[in-house]
Amino acid sequence: MSTHRRVLIAIDGSENSFMALSYYAQTAHRESDQLIFAYAAEPPSLPRGTGASLLAETEAYAGMMREAVERGKELGQRIRSRCQRLGLHNATKFVEKLSSQAGPVIVDVAKDESVDLILLGSRGHGTLRRTILGSVSDYVLHHAHLPTIVVPFSEGSRKSSTASRKSSTASRKSSTASRH
Repeated sequence: MSTHRRVLIAIDGSENSFMALSYYAQTAHRESDQLIFAYAAEPPSLPRGTGASLLAETEAYAGMMREAVERGKELGQRIRSRCQRLGLHNATKFVEKLSSQAGPVIVDVAKDESVDLILLGSRGHGTLRRTILGSVSDYVLHHAHLPTIVVPFSEGSRKSSTASRKSSTASRKSSTASRH
């Protein structure tokens, strides 16, 4: 059996998903691993008008699609940057699919890429909310049929990311004020 693993990390740009990447780096990382990042990009709503309004909506739709592609590229850059900061120099692949349902995308990518392990961050929904809304992690756990690690989002990491965002926001406000 080969020591080469294919590891899928579900990523959506949230701090929760980056927690899964950090967890991988700290506890599961092997130099020989190939990392596959799966991203479910929310597709814009299809145009529904007629005549001139359909043309305007179609142009708006094309613009939203370009924005979705750009968000995917930016996320790919953020992932590469985070991997470098974590000291991960593994071969990587970024798979983006248009879908409003992340669970099936993760399972499909896992099958298509023949992965050995899946990591994803938990949103931390309570039992009632998870029952009503469904849960990406529940879906993956029940449909992937692969070893899956669901990384909880801890309060400590939430506080540090909130402090980081506040600092970043204050910095942007300061630079904006100095330009005016």
